[in-house]
Amino acid sequence: MAERFVVLPRGINVGKGNRVPMAQLRSVLADVGYTDVATVLQSGNVIVTSPTDSPREVALAMERLLSKEFDVNVRCMVRTAEQVRAVLKHDPLREVVTNPSRYLVNFLSDEPQPGLVTEILAEDHSPEAIAIEGAEAYVWSPDGVARMTLSYGLLEKRLGVAATARNWNTVHKIAAKL
Repeated sequence: MAERFVVLPRGINVGKGNRVPMAQLRSVLADVGYTDVATVLQSGNVIVTSPTDSPREVALAMERLLSKEFDVNVRCMVRTAEQVRAVLKHDPLREVVTNPSRYLVNFLSDEPQPGLVTEILAEDHSPEAIAIEGAEAYVWSPDGVARMTLSYGLLEKRLGVAATARNWNTVHKIAAKL
């Protein structure tokens, strides 16, 4: 049965590196058999329907495709459409967030080890706030993303997983196209 997936590449079209034209990416994806291909914004957010029901298979296929077709070597986090909707519904920091552009969801490559999660959650990150549930880390950064300490790089290092972040507004835009 065909499954709808959201592919979230890490670091596409951010700054001068890892440039991938979205129209060309949509075309290449359709050529290799994905259907209902859509992109959201210019940062590589991709929505596809795939004959496989495995997010891991889609992630690996997308990583290979980006490398082969665009000479871009990045990790891709993949979620089903239902998982993305669940992220929005869950919203564990809703009580503290006042600006959705400063509220990030870090999509992790795997669920981190519980002990590592416990360590980060036990620390005081004020004025930032964090919730880690499953393979998502929600971060509220009231002083803005440029000044945040709970970056996806720090989370990768501390949790031993790959991560890519999208702000709350972007996650809503992705969900609206599902």
